[in-house]
Amino acid sequence: MKTDIIIDVYSDTICPWCYIGLKKIKSSFENFSNIKFSFIWRPFQLNPDMPLVGMNRHQYLEMKFNGKENAKKIYKSIHKEGLKNNINFQFDKILITPNSFASHKLLALAHKLNKQTEVVESLFYEYFIKGMNIGNLDVLTEIAKQHKIHDDFTEDYINSSKDNKNLLSEEKYARQLGIKGVPCFIINKEFILFGAQDKENFINIFKKLMK
Repeated sequence: MKTDIIIDVYSDTICPWCYIGLKKIKSSFENFSNIKFSFIWRPFQLNPDMPLVGMNRHQYLEMKFNGKENAKKIYKSIHKEGLKNNINFQFDKILITPNSFASHKLLALAHKLNKQTEVVESLFYEYFIKGMNIGNLDVLTEIAKQHKIHDDFTEDYINSSKDNKNLLSEEKYARQLGIKGVPCFIINKEFILFGAQDKENFINIFKKLMK
């Protein structure tokens, strides 16, 4: 009989460490054939005040990291860590840093259809590997179609205010919990891990839960 472990992940779809963190935690699952792991992806915007149309990538990085050279150094380090986890980040392809709220709306829709994790993986891939603007409705529509969660109302839902209040409340709750950055993994409502932790840290927690 399998044990169920539910992992709530506060994450942003434009966060490279969230992509790395997902790879690390998934690699730890291989050690536990007797556990059924489930993710719930919860919204967290790193840039809640980002214009709806997004921002020029170079302008954004220089502003956020206090200059071009600082940004280059930080992203070189992220690229290196990505390669260790089978992610070849293509940061040079990214022209726009998007407002990520619409992508969180797509994840809210995917949650209702039990397809959140595969959709979040596509969002990461489209943004970090192909350089697509995942704040763009056409890009999100294509991802929805890939995962068969698209219907006549998908675009209307993403553009509407439906569920917006709930998503913003979830994010507010995360900040009240003391979450200031992502990823944040909450495992079975018992253990909280901040950041893209080493695989061994996840393994140790899963072992504790098996006792």
